[in-house]
Amino acid sequence: MNHVTVGVAGATGALGKEILAVLDEAPWRPHKVVALAGATTSVSHVDYGEERLPVDDLADQALDELDALIVALPAANARQVAGQAADDGLVVVDCAGVFSDDPDVPLWVPWVNPERLPQAVQGGLVSLPDPASTLLASVLGPLARAGLRGEVTATVLRPASAWGRDGMDELSKQVVALFNSGTPPRKVFSSGLAFDLLPQDGVVGEGGATAIEARIRREVADLTSFQDISISSVGVPVFTGISATIQVRTTRAIPDGLLEKLFADAGLKLPKEAGPRYQPRPRRVDGSPFVHVGRIRVNEQGHIELFASLDNLRGSAAAAVAAVGAMLQGRRDA
Repeated sequence: MNHVTVGVAGATGALGKEILAVLDEAPWRPHKVVALAGATTSVSHVDYGEERLPVDDLADQALDELDALIVALPAANARQVAGQAADDGLVVVDCAGVFSDDPDVPLWVPWVNPERLPQAVQGGLVSLPDPASTLLASVLGPLARAGLRGEVTATVLRPASAWGRDGMDELSKQVVALFNSGTPPRKVFSSGLAFDLLPQDGVVGEGGATAIEARIRREVADLTSFQDISISSVGVPVFTGISATIQVRTTRAIPDGLLEKLFADAGLKLPKEAGPRYQPRPRRVDGSPFVHVGRIRVNEQGHIELFASLDNLRGSAAAAVAAVGAMLQGRRDA
């Protein structure tokens, strides 16, 4: 497995740099990593462990020199690149989610729906869900497998990094401008984000949901057996780390300690101690690839309420690297 060459398209972006960091720590650390970006990038080198990798022009890369390609490009460019690489026989992971609604491309998070590995290996191309979908599905999946199904209501708190590096840069500039009584830039966040919230995250479509809310609902339904799902997405003025309040209205009696055991068995992280300082929140989960859950409550009717957080960049990077590793190994075993 270590004699493989993996390309990272979009290596200079916020997610691309996280992918390089996770690849460096992977048990199957690739023999060679090729950092790729568009011709307009101003970044000449990126870090990969103790190495400094030159950033090559994606348009000049011969795909047959790669075994796998992780596509962390903006959605506008990702479809063509990922599709071409898959047609050329590479293992491809679409991090932009441009194939997430394609019935021929599995929507896959290895620790959420591992049963899709054979389909992933056969097709060679998989799509990652939005990080909010990964967060919710990581929580709801163990409940579904235990038969704890019901209506789901979730409010997702999306950070500036959900809009990429441009979103993070603009939030920073807005903070500085407002502190200095200046005019904040509003190219990414036209209504502003610093010291404020975005209660409507995008244009409202049919049914009253925004595009991201509709996408999260569709992806969570695909990844789990939950179908009655209501999603509200709110932009929050933090740089990275996605969180959600989640309510599941079941009609089952839930024994004390069962939820904690289900979550721990599924690899989710629980607070080490009681008290607010140990509850999951964006800064506490920074750098962790795991979903963290806390504030778990169950009432007499079997309704579950909890709060969950995930470092959206590290979580997506971990999912992408895990998917590539599993698919490459699956091809070797075939």
